Amino acid sequence: MKISETTSYPHPVLAPWSTDVAGSSFTAELTLREEGAAQQIDIHSKVLLDQLELIDLIENGDAAFGCFITCVSTGFRRMQRFGFPTGSHQFAPGALLGRVQLRPMIWALRPISTWLPAGAHSEFGGGTDIEPGQILALDDEQRVDVLRPPLPSIESIFEIFSSTELGEGEFDIDMTGDRINIIMGEATYSLVQGLRQTTESTRSVITNAMFVPVVMEILSQIASGEEQFSSCRWFEPFRKRSELLDVDLKTPSLFTDAQLLLERPFNSLSRLIDEEETCDE
Repeated sequence: MKISETTSYPHPVLAPWSTDVAGSSFTAELTLREEGAAQQIDIHSKVLLDQLELIDLIENGDAAFGCFITCVSTGFRRMQRFGFPTGSHQFAPGALLGRVQLRPMIWALRPISTWLPAGAHSEFGGGTDIEPGQILALDDEQRVDVLRPPLPSIESIFEIFSSTELGEGEFDIDMTGDRINIIMGEATYSLVQGLRQTTESTRSVITNAMFVPVVMEILSQIASGEEQFSSCRWFEPFRKRSELLDVDLKTPSLFTDAQLLLERPFNSLSRLIDEEETCDE
């Protein structure tokens, strides 16, 4: 639905920028409430309307108040009905993210014969028959920003083990359990655990050397058929993080997407190099 202040209608439409209906006003106060833990979004509305014929239409069930809601980030586009004069609607987690556009409006639910509200411009003559779905009143578009939920920690889905069956410097992964098991030789395991306990910059070395190829392998395995991992507890947080970062699990770019999922680990590696050069000076 494309609506703008320059759109003209064959019948009178009450709007703040229009002279179709004089002496009346229609405004909607919209309030966004976010429940962070549940990632739940509620929109609450309060309508201020002094056009008596429109009020009668709504109260008699011949018209309704609501908003046309658009969210480019999620593809959400819907005419959402709200209560009148106050109401609210709860949206599913993830339905609205980023910039959300809200256009308050009143539209017909039933046919209305010779619609000619008080104050209508003379150009509309004796009135116009209205069909269900046609707009009767509009308010200015409102825009709100819905915060993206924090990304699930990717390191939380991994567990590191040592094995005498692997040579030093070799890695193996097991993706069939609740967590993704990264298996390595005993000496390598001790080195990795020691480095993980040091500075943030030093931990980036581990991220690059171990997690980048591991995540590349995970992406490759999922692309070959994600249903084999759907029952694994690690899969849902990995899928959610991928979704929030626009990583296509069906056709991933392995190296690029692995870096994206790990928050660009090479940036931290470059900081480590800078620190080392500073210490040498």
